[in-house]
Amino acid sequence: MSLAVLIEAQWLNLTANQQKIADFVLTNPFPVATMGIEDLASATGTSSATITRFVKALGLNGYAEFRNHAVQGYQSLLKPVKNVERAQHVPTQRVVEDSFTNAVKLLETISGQVHNPVWESTAQRILNAQRIAFLGFGISANLLQLFADRLLPFSRAQMMLTGDCGLERVAIKAAGLTPDDLLIAMALPRYSQATVDFMKIARGRGTYCVAITDGDSSPLCALSDEQIFIPAEHPVLHGSGIAALAVFEAILAILTAHHQTVTDAVALTRFLMPYFYADDVQHSQSKPTIS
Repeated sequence: MSLAVLIEAQWLNLTANQQKIADFVLTNPFPVATMGIEDLASATGTSSATITRFVKALGLNGYAEFRNHAVQGYQSLLKPVKNVERAQHVPTQRVVEDSFTNAVKLLETISGQVHNPVWESTAQRILNAQRIAFLGFGISANLLQLFADRLLPFSRAQMMLTGDCGLERVAIKAAGLTPDDLLIAMALPRYSQATVDFMKIARGRGTYCVAITDGDSSPLCALSDEQIFIPAEHPVLHGSGIAALAVFEAILAILTAHHQTVTDAVALTRFLMPYFYADDVQHSQSKPTIS
């Protein structure tokens, strides 16, 4: 049962001071979910004893039970906080070990999808798209930028919808998408509301949408034509990008193996040769002039 329901049921039985606390709880539900008893007392200008009496007046056994009700609906948002609380006193070696063990587990999970037709389908759509738009924020934006950079040899044109110049600019770009374009959107818990909003715009423009997310409960699923599901749990961080990098490399491997000729690879290498370090003085390359 939510705190709002409990407070409504007991409102007439609360003292004026307790109603003041109740008002704060109702208007600040997420901050309250993260507060200890002393924090809540300070925020409401009361005392820990008053908070305890307020909790009892709601019919709860103690502040721990109060917090359990407060976090309802915020479990995914508060998971990183709980991870940090749990890891505070874990030795460094154990933190590192757990992180590596988790990475191996994620890769084993994603490797179970090798027969999924989405890999070849996504590769073909990347090749056929007039433009590829990459949509994501936070860590998703960082990972998508890496993917976009490595896709340059295989894409006609690219558009980054990652909010670097403000959401208004993202909205303008999204409104210019067409059915000839491809949108690759990424969001992992905690999901970005902006990603959902701009996917709706892309769908309205008839753009084919591929979602990279963690499962079929993600809000991106209903807005996408195809989904690539990647595990993203981490024992300390709010999410892991290890599986996402593996997915990107798999798609790039398909493109390189099946859609790039040896002639293309040689031509690209020759073009980039002046930018590579040469440790053989007998075969040094002419360096480009950088002004």
